[in-house]
Amino acid sequence: MLNIYKWSETNKKIKKKILDRAMFDISEIREYVAKWIDVIKKEGNEGIVKYIREFDNKSFTLKDLKVSKNDIKNAYKRINPKVVEVIKRQISISRQNALSNARQETVLKSFVPGVQVGYKITPIESVGLTVPAGQVPLPTVMQILAVTAKAAGVPRVIACYPPTGDYPEMLIAADLAGVDEIYRVGGIAGIAAMAYGTKTIKPVLKIAGPGSIYTQTAKLLVYGQVTIDMVAGPSEAIILADEFANPIYCAADILARAEHAPDATGLLVTCSEKLAKATQKEVDRQIQYLSRKEIIEQSLSKYSVAVVLKNMEEVINFTNEYSPEHLEVLVKDPFATLPELKNAGSIFLGEYAPVAIGDYASGTNHILPTGFWSKMVSAVGIETFQKSSEIQYLTKEGLNNLEEIVDVVSGIEKLDAHWNSVNVRINKEKRFSETL
Repeated sequence: MLNIYKWSETNKKIKKKILDRAMFDISEIREYVAKWIDVIKKEGNEGIVKYIREFDNKSFTLKDLKVSKNDIKNAYKRINPKVVEVIKRQISISRQNALSNARQETVLKSFVPGVQVGYKITPIESVGLTVPAGQVPLPTVMQILAVTAKAAGVPRVIACYPPTGDYPEMLIAADLAGVDEIYRVGGIAGIAAMAYGTKTIKPVLKIAGPGSIYTQTAKLLVYGQVTIDMVAGPSEAIILADEFANPIYCAADILARAEHAPDATGLLVTCSEKLAKATQKEVDRQIQYLSRKEIIEQSLSKYSVAVVLKNMEEVINFTNEYSPEHLEVLVKDPFATLPELKNAGSIFLGEYAPVAIGDYASGTNHILPTGFWSKMVSAVGIETFQKSSEIQYLTKEGLNNLEEIVDVVSGIEKLDAHWNSVNVRINKEKRFSETL
């Protein structure tokens, strides 16, 4: 059952549980993850085999590590051509969206005569993608990461996924999205291999992608050796709804989040107690027809609840404070509400935009910040795989126009050589700062 809480009457302990949800805490597993990273650093390929045999596939051998061209050809033969066409269409939409967000490669502007300043965008030279596949194939995660990295211009994109099953869809998605190298290793070992390298896997400069708390902890621990996209926890969504919302839709969308994992969150936030109760009934009805009922029930017993507030202002304030990964806006005029929404990884406007569309079909990136991170970081996007260099070009006139600033500030900071590097170019007889 979906629990309903009137926020003004809810005790502090329950409020904290709802707001904190399954927050990311690595303290209990940090040492364990670090030990496995050390194994991969020291033993390389042999460490990878040891890891995979313990957690994923007892019969794994080193020859299984790298996906060959023949493996990819065979994957196409084993999949219904209609599935391949759907994946192609999905990738086409994702690519169009990614490319539409591309910034200009080089931009120069002038605010002072003789001075041009700006930036130059360049792709990161190598990127590693970590793609979960613990229980089911996730070709959508594979393609959205790879398409975005390739749209950013990354010349070398590698992907790692755990060999827990035979998933030809993963290989097809990787191939169609442009992945250059594919390896059957996931979790801690995949992160460590991409960060430090082995005889088979050349290291990368950045790692991106979702995964378990162990995968995310590994990303944190290798940060510095490489850079990472973000830390992403269990899936979560707020369904922000007013009294006009359809409880059938609200319930369906709560259940769609809850089925991800026992720690996932589908949260109805509304000022209508009537809607909350109707949604509660719909959850009880719809859950009977769903295959992951057991997992959903666990989620409903933890963080997936309905929160009833006094008015829409409180609803919006609650949502901004919660800062969800996904945010559905099921209100009469979602575009009027949009300017008030500050913190969310991805926003879905209107009753015909369920989160599932963003997961699978609309082309937006669904690798998103969770657990308050949307207050600070953005979804994975084309800029995730690029970097920016500042640019300045000056004529002699421009240097003369800025010399006084360098003169005074370098005098304050006692860095004479800074001013001297300007003066050798303009040959000024006396420093202005000396007269101050």
